[in-house]
Amino acid sequence: MSIPADQQTTPIKKYQFVRRLKSRLARRRIRKEDEKILRAARDDATIQTEFDLPKTVKDALPDDAEKKNNDGRAIVVTECTGTFNMIGCNKAWENLCGYAECEIQGKDSSILQGPETNYDGLRDAVSRLFEGEQQATVVTTNYRKDGSRFKNLLTLGPLRDDNGKLTHFVAILKNIGDVKDAPKYH
Repeated sequence: MSIPADQQTTPIKKYQFVRRLKSRLARRRIRKEDEKILRAARDDATIQTEFDLPKTVKDALPDDAEKKNNDGRAIVVTECTGTFNMIGCNKAWENLCGYAECEIQGKDSSILQGPETNYDGLRDAVSRLFEGEQQATVVTTNYRKDGSRFKNLLTLGPLRDDNGKLTHFVAILKNIGDVKDAPKYH
């Protein structure tokens, strides 16, 4: 009995299967670790896990430089379409990530990502953001400009214009621990 041509599958080579399996297992391990860290962060009274998110771009990145740079929250604003290019950040974000605002404008957030970034969590958070246009939180590992890693509680939210139209996204990063036991990336 022969299998019709449209139902035949190309056999996956053993090394491809093993590579995919290892990748999925690694992502699952990272996701489980991040869930534990998120629970621990929420249970830790010394770590602020709830933030008042800005509502507009002007709230997130005020024109007043003193007000913008004295905000203790590490804030970055991105476009809400395409590759989510960054349009600006505050001094707390610069200090946490190591990039100056002029270096990130027009770049996407992949400059902060690396091998241990929680891509599944980020995709889930972004899809929740688009579905309900409400804030979403995820724990992920980001990489500073110097390549050092840090775990952060990333809170994403929508920014709207005066008419209520979605214009940008805001991200607030909260460092919940430097990662020191592995080589630097970048």
